[in-house]
Amino acid sequence: MILAGQIVLIALVALYVLSPLILRRGERAWVESRDEALLRAVEERKARLYTGIVELDFDRDSGKISQDDHARMRTEVMKEVLAALQEEDSLRKGARPRPTVIEGGDSVERMIEDYKRARLQDAEGRRT
Repeated sequence: MILAGQIVLIALVALYVLSPLILRRGERAWVESRDEALLRAVEERKARLYTGIVELDFDRDSGKISQDDHARMRTEVMKEVLAALQEEDSLRKGARPRPTVIEGGDSVERMIEDYKRARLQDAEGRRT
């Protein structure tokens, strides 16, 4: 009796695991184009960098790191953000990246502040 139950259980698990192969036989899977994949990767990298900047600011405000360390680390991250923004711009326009000079990083700072506000609104929305 126990052996029969085990065999039935194994058969059900095997059927469950193999059902996508059986039911979707011959269907084509969605394939992301190379450009879409590159753009998605750049957007994910940019989001990670923005999160890193937010965390750096939080660490400075909470006293975990010194002002000098914060300034140095933030400068390094901002260089990476600028590179990611240029790469994203070139991928979106399909053209070669053009050299850009950002005076004082104002546009990047605005993007970071927008990102912080969006995360804050998302966090407040989850609480309610």
